[in-house]
Amino acid sequence: MKKRKGTTRGYPKNVAVALSGSSLRLEWLLRLFILALAGGLFFWGWRLDVADKGFKVGLPSPRDYYVLSEITYLDEDTTRQLKENLASRVLGVKVIDFSLVPIVRAVLEDIDNPSSWSYLPEGLVNILKALPSSKRGRILDVTRNIGLQMLSLDNYSSSSTDLRGDLWKYLANANLPIADKNIAYQILSYLFTFVVETDSETTALVREFYKSSVELVEKVLKPGTLLVKKGELITPGIANLLRLQGYPESRFPNMQLAMVLLMVFLWSFLHRYTDLQEWRQTSTIRMTYFATLLILGWVMQFGVARVNALYSGIGTLPIVGWGYLTMPYISAFYLGLSGGLLGVMISSSNSFAYLYSMFLAVLITVLAHAVFKERPTTQGKAFLKIELVGFVAVALWYAFSGVFYHVPLLRDMLFVLLLLFCLGGIFILLLPLIERVFDVVSPIRLMELTHPSNALLKRLQVEAPGTYHHSMMVSTLAEAAAEQIRANALLVRGGAYYHDIGKLKRPQYFIENQIEGENVHDTLSPSLSALIILSHVQEGINLAKEYGLPSAMIDFIAEHHGTTCLSYFYNKARRNGDKDQYCYPGPKPRSKETALLMLADSVEAAVRALGPSVLDITTLDDAVKQVIEVKKQEGQLDEVNLTMKDLSAIRQAFVTTLMSMYHTRWVRDKK
Repeated sequence: MKKRKGTTRGYPKNVAVALSGSSLRLEWLLRLFILALAGGLFFWGWRLDVADKGFKVGLPSPRDYYVLSEITYLDEDTTRQLKENLASRVLGVKVIDFSLVPIVRAVLEDIDNPSSWSYLPEGLVNILKALPSSKRGRILDVTRNIGLQMLSLDNYSSSSTDLRGDLWKYLANANLPIADKNIAYQILSYLFTFVVETDSETTALVREFYKSSVELVEKVLKPGTLLVKKGELITPGIANLLRLQGYPESRFPNMQLAMVLLMVFLWSFLHRYTDLQEWRQTSTIRMTYFATLLILGWVMQFGVARVNALYSGIGTLPIVGWGYLTMPYISAFYLGLSGGLLGVMISSSNSFAYLYSMFLAVLITVLAHAVFKERPTTQGKAFLKIELVGFVAVALWYAFSGVFYHVPLLRDMLFVLLLLFCLGGIFILLLPLIERVFDVVSPIRLMELTHPSNALLKRLQVEAPGTYHHSMMVSTLAEAAAEQIRANALLVRGGAYYHDIGKLKRPQYFIENQIEGENVHDTLSPSLSALIILSHVQEGINLAKEYGLPSAMIDFIAEHHGTTCLSYFYNKARRNGDKDQYCYPGPKPRSKETALLMLADSVEAAVRALGPSVLDITTLDDAVKQVIEVKKQEGQLDEVNLTMKDLSAIRQAFVTTLMSMYHTRWVRDKK
């Protein structure tokens, strides 16, 4: 890609940013500072809100936690408990080995024979041997009879619990002491374990089958329901519910911090690929101003979030107001929307759930974009507009939250009303300071500058009345044209009022202040006359700085003649000497507003020079058209993005305005 002259990178032509090396260094310094601030605010917010107050799985709850918004969830803990209870009822699955039944039968039939005792445990055998033969015989007879009877009835297929019950049921009717019955029970119980045994694999499968039959338990929690009491153990299930409700965990959210910093870093490059006029100019103070507003917004959002993180989006209210009063609409919208969203993420480090408050920042920016289309010209109107934006945004946000999140409490509403009033006050109180520190101008200051009581305008009116009248005429023309092409009409008016204040130093050397028939230039050399006339630009700049006019006004003074030349004096000097000494130093107009002033200034002078000859609309239209064509041919409009449609609209606005100005004279002359 071909590198553009005046740029330091090969950006596409339609988005090229004319940044010098120092401007690029400043841009990177601001970027690094903003990243450091974002990380610092994020960490400090976590320290204040979460580090010692958040919950942690496996530890006691630091406070009572309640449901903030209705939630339907699957209770895994309860479901798991039900499954375990049902599975625990399966004691074991018994498997019958029919091949062993004949052996048990044979042992029982020959139980009197000591050789059959080899199938019994050694402890039982010793007990039998120690018994008197008569007593042993009675026990073995009862054991044999009951055992054979149970085998014939297939009672060995019962569970172990039922088997023991059956044995005692049969033994209860036997004519034996309880101690002897117990010996018979031990023999029979042991022999039947050969026939019936528990299969662990089958038991596990049956238990899993019963577990799978249990459906997940679904629960609905209403706002205000207690989730966990202070001191109770935070289980994984409860922790999930707390996260869903936006409650903070005590661990540091490293991933969230990384995402925030990445988004801030990428966002800082966006201005290069958008039509943001603030960044297209090389003025470092404009870059600093943009970054300062962003930082102020983040700090205010951070402060609001410390009281209630859900309202952190309201903190963007003052910077939105400052932006729409002192910056182009697209830049103000960009600052308010993207900066406000990032501010919510930075100030609410405790949980992603608090990003819900992003909706509030979006509402404020969008409403401000609509409300500030007509920019306020007084502090009272500005305060009312910013409060209107805040009230409507909060009302819409409450309506949304009442449906999807939680119904706000009365104390929350009162808090928001107080917060809106305080932020509106900050917006109004700091506006003059911001204007002076960063050399920006709002409609409020423009109205003050264009008021007739302004000291500099009063001087112009008294010391150079012709120039004052000329400035008023130019202002009327330029303002009418600005309204047609949607330029800043109020800024154009202010620039027109002050564009010729340099003539205050030598007012008599300018034709509009001279008495008819007298021209001091008749006695001066052409070069000296040119020097005096050309110097009114620099003298105007010096006077503007002396009276503390903003740079926006100084631009009109410096650019309203561009680099045009005083052809009359150059020709009068018979073209002797360097032509450059007969030309204004410039620069050429660099904005639509200064270009409009140049055209209006030249048109007013041209029409005034025609004098009585301007008796019809055609002559007037031709004069205006010629002035515009000359400026185009001289290249005075090369640095301004004015389309052919714009120039046509400007010409029509000039003609229409001049028609109304000269209407009385035309009617008189026709009579």
